[in-house]
Amino acid sequence: MREKRMMLGISLFLLILTGVSFLFFPAEEPSMSSMLPESQEELLGTLEDTEEELLTKLLFAGEELPCDRETGTFYLPVDMDSGEWEAGVFTSAEKGVKVYLLDNPLEDEKETSVREGKRYRLLAVRDGACREYAVVFTGLPILSIETNEEIRYEEVYGTMRFLLADAKEGWAFESVMSGHIRGGSSRLNPKKSYKMTLYKENQTGAGELRKNKVSLLGMRKDDEWLLYAVYSEDTKLRDKLSLDIWNESGALGIESNGFYGYHMEYIELFLNGKYWGLYGLMEPVDYKQLDLTKEGEAQPEEFLYKQKDPDVFELKGNHAVQDEAHMEVLNRYLELLNEGDAVFKQEIPKLIDVDSALEVWVYLQAVLGMDNIERNIFYPVRYEDGQYRMYFMPWDMDYSWGNVHDFEALNRSRFSEEIWTMRIAWRLGDRLVELDVEGAREKAASRFKELRQTVYSERYLREHIQSYAHQIIDSGAFWRDEILWYDSQHSEDFEGLADLACERMRFLDTALADPLKYLELKEYRE
Repeated sequence: MREKRMMLGISLFLLILTGVSFLFFPAEEPSMSSMLPESQEELLGTLEDTEEELLTKLLFAGEELPCDRETGTFYLPVDMDSGEWEAGVFTSAEKGVKVYLLDNPLEDEKETSVREGKRYRLLAVRDGACREYAVVFTGLPILSIETNEEIRYEEVYGTMRFLLADAKEGWAFESVMSGHIRGGSSRLNPKKSYKMTLYKENQTGAGELRKNKVSLLGMRKDDEWLLYAVYSEDTKLRDKLSLDIWNESGALGIESNGFYGYHMEYIELFLNGKYWGLYGLMEPVDYKQLDLTKEGEAQPEEFLYKQKDPDVFELKGNHAVQDEAHMEVLNRYLELLNEGDAVFKQEIPKLIDVDSALEVWVYLQAVLGMDNIERNIFYPVRYEDGQYRMYFMPWDMDYSWGNVHDFEALNRSRFSEEIWTMRIAWRLGDRLVELDVEGAREKAASRFKELRQTVYSERYLREHIQSYAHQIIDSGAFWRDEILWYDSQHSEDFEGLADLACERMRFLDTALADPLKYLELKEYRE
């Protein structure tokens, strides 16, 4: 049906794709072709360039697209795994402004255009004046946030729009939101991480805002979301690889109505009319995620502690008063950790879930979680059978799979060759293995051997690394992030990372066969 294709002026197209999908250029009638000659020279000759902002809102399939205002570039998320271009029409939300594509995407291979982030020229025309813009197609969902002031450490209110990439029906979601900068050492980075809370107004538009609980990208239904900057680690996938491994191993070993893990999906972020790069949209770890009893609910109250640094712990959640009673379980745990062997071996199983601790210990050895030795561990405490019991859960895994802190470069990572044959000395796990608490040695060896058939198999590691690389590379997001955040690190040696990960597993096949002997290995120290 290519004979039905019509050129409306130079580079203005209306192409009908055989019975499947349609992409219409230019916009809805009356079209620009009905008013101007067909040749580009005559077309442009009748118009005057202007610096006036003509196109403040570009729509596709009826939804507003985010724009990097400094470059005049709009972004449209598309299904990068489909070779067919999306159906829809580019239009302006402003009355009297017509939009024309000067370059035709249908002449290009979609996969290549998305991967390379090709810019397609747009012409906005009003009353004989014109201004050139551009549109870029991305393969990732887009989150666009608009606030009245820059997002800092105090809560700032605004609006958000979320655009899906794999559908063009019901593909946009918007909400009132508030946000602030989050994170510890990551706050020093120029590319910040944020926490976002969603709200909806009362039907009358007056009164207090109400929480707006939604599910995004198949994750939990909630009003609180984290925006992880994916800054310090060069491949941009170590954190997600480690996280998904935990979600399919350690998180599933804890029987609860909650989930002892969290999910992350890649997106691209816009902040106040500026493209802000590749991000991870994440679920927070909180009482809701873990299904813990909060203060003021059914008693007894349960607790969630987080280790931030070697001697720094915090109690998570909202509490009217934080006193010694809130910290009693944690303090008891720290006391036992420093007790002699006999007392430790006898008393620690009464307080902690030993299997949960061993799961974390094996996990840290496998993923080389050096940044979780004395930080980035959650300690959920549940009330079971008349007493408190502590569980364990890792968090923030960008310093993993051979990446360690680079103290010569502020808050960045460097690759360490020597760590690949070293031990990650998590003290609790080491003592459990050393003293063989509740058969810890056999449990650890058997668990690693079991996981080698699933999440630590060569097939799992290679397929997941390849899948993540496909998401961030073939969407074009990796290259855009590299250009914008040139002070960050970007490496596309994903195959090399997969080789090393599989080599680590083969090393542990022998090393973890005897966990007690494994403790003799040189431990990693910063």
